[in-house]
Amino acid sequence: ILVFALAAGLISSPVFAQDNVRRQLVVGDVVTGTLNSETFVQVYSIAASAGDTITIDVTTEVEELAPVVIVTNQQGNVVASDLDLDSPTTASIADINIPATGTYYIAVMRSSGAEGDAEGEFTLRLSGLQQVGGQMVTLPDGGLLFELTWNAAVNLNLEVRDPVGGTVHAFQLGTPSGGTLDVDVNGTCETATANAPTETIAWPQGDVPAGSYEIIVYYVDTCDVGGPQVFTISASANGDEPETITGTLNPGQQYVARLQLATDTGWDLVNGGIPAGLNFSQFANLLGQAEPIATGSTVSGLITNSTPAQAFSFEATAGTTVDVVAEAQSGSLDTALALFGPDNTSLATNEDANENTTDSALNATLPDDGTYTVIVSRYALSIGGTEGEYTLTVTETGGAPDAGDGAVTGTPPVITDGTPVTGGLADVDVPQGSIEVALTWNTFADVQLLVRDPNGDSVYDDQEQVTSGGTLALAGNVGCLNPTNTPVSYIYWPANRLLPGTYEIEVWHQNACEDTAPVTFDLSVTVLEQTVLNTQQQIAPDARFIITFDVQPDGTATAGPGGFFNMTNAASLNFQTQLDSATPMAYGSSVSGSITAQQRYQLYSFEAQQGDVITAVMNATGGTLDPAMYLISPDGIQVAFSDDIVPGENRNAAIEDQTLAFTGTYYLIATHYGLQVGGTYGTYTLDLVLE
Repeated sequence: ILVFALAAGLISSPVFAQDNVRRQLVVGDVVTGTLNSETFVQVYSIAASAGDTITIDVTTEVEELAPVVIVTNQQGNVVASDLDLDSPTTASIADINIPATGTYYIAVMRSSGAEGDAEGEFTLRLSGLQQVGGQMVTLPDGGLLFELTWNAAVNLNLEVRDPVGGTVHAFQLGTPSGGTLDVDVNGTCETATANAPTETIAWPQGDVPAGSYEIIVYYVDTCDVGGPQVFTISASANGDEPETITGTLNPGQQYVARLQLATDTGWDLVNGGIPAGLNFSQFANLLGQAEPIATGSTVSGLITNSTPAQAFSFEATAGTTVDVVAEAQSGSLDTALALFGPDNTSLATNEDANENTTDSALNATLPDDGTYTVIVSRYALSIGGTEGEYTLTVTETGGAPDAGDGAVTGTPPVITDGTPVTGGLADVDVPQGSIEVALTWNTFADVQLLVRDPNGDSVYDDQEQVTSGGTLALAGNVGCLNPTNTPVSYIYWPANRLLPGTYEIEVWHQNACEDTAPVTFDLSVTVLEQTVLNTQQQIAPDARFIITFDVQPDGTATAGPGGFFNMTNAASLNFQTQLDSATPMAYGSSVSGSITAQQRYQLYSFEAQQGDVITAVMNATGGTLDPAMYLISPDGIQVAFSDDIVPGENRNAAIEDQTLAFTGTYYLIATHYGLQVGGTYGTYTLDLVLE
């Protein structure tokens, strides 16, 4: 009776008897405590998520204590207990199934309560399965603070996603974990200000989720000001000195960073960059390490900042149609999917299955017999900040057709979501050719189609024909003149003009033409009447998409890698882990190198003093190389970049008269236009000069 009375008292008001004892626990913790006539109960807390499984074990060497354990929720309701006095040195509750996300209290008490003089130490062990995002941390000296500041009358938006799946932004002003947005600055262009507009998202001091907070900056509207916009993210935790990140966005782009908050209140602000779309080529090393699974099965996995992708493989035959679904089960995970064929080419990708979910799904008809690989990742891939557990299901929805019935036993590769490109060519009279590249879309926007041939010459609306025979036959909605909502652009090479080599296709959302509807484009390529690729993509204003295809001398053609890219930011190259292997340079030196499909960038390092003024020049010396170059500071932050010295005239790269702010090791990245998905290759020289 006494034990139950004590339990009732605990439920109504949890007691923390010793302020110097760590009270906030996570799975895996082992703590010791003391029970006596003055402190007959010790109370601990654990932040847990629905579906967590927790086991509590209490042991003591003092039989007179006869410890008991009670677990209550935030409302004081008993969730589980061990009040059995038959085992005077132990108290255990196994496999507690947590019913709802929240804070739970674990009370360890001596069975005699306030009566008697029994005293001694006990050990509390906490084990089980606790999902990502299930831990809390107390910030006693200040909460979390995220600030976005810029200096123009344009509309940037700040979003922060917490570790437990909540998000705060202009259209979701608060989250259950306590985060709030103060104001949507420049939300309307009519009242936009250039006087240091600032948006702030904050969590109050006290208990907040521990883990990864993903920070996203959106360039939403140019407000007739336009141009690139420099911004600063400032973040701090627990009243500490803020850390900052400075970046640059073009209209329509996003920038990703994250704050990692530990359970001991330690934290780090981690720079990311501009996401490169669904370019899974950065995870190519996983293709040979995939875990085998069977179609029709469901497996579980975990995505974290240290493990941003996982791979699974399955066997299938040509013509089989599969559904692949990844669903987040915990934390903040925003899934992304990619499907690769037996030759490791990308067949399909997806981030959001539809506008109402951040889970991922794709459907594809498989072109060959063999081993297929699925890679599961998250929004922004390696630079993202969402974490959590997920389930992956691969289901066959259709088998290979019977070839005896005259059915085709293979299908062309589909690069994105499995949707065949229908296009708008059926009603348009266009010339037939050895190579045919068609682009259609669904709005009045001006979306440019450009194809660069193996000689390095580009066909587009400013250069309608090149010496290899490439010709622009149709250019939809160019310059927003007489636009239609069924535009078609079409580039072809005549039947007798088939140049072997690598072709690079670029799709650029040049101008919305006052049409605010989202743009979805369909891109198709045929070579000698054989379909090489079909892809359907959504494209934001000013975004660029590149994909390549290779033509062999016998006319055989294959699609290469493709994806969105941002030339203003080198983050998609994932160079950070390779800095230690950079080739040293000195002022006044010149080096030679090459860019290939297998080696898309080269790293160089040099020692500098604060105040040095340097010039670096990268000149193409062979092949079709379109050079690009980036300067990286000693702390791994991009300082400057160059694509074309003179756009349209000199496509070499130069970073000129750059003043260095720090003493230390700087890095130069030599690469090419398109970064991980570009199609120009060749040799170059790189010169470094101290001015």
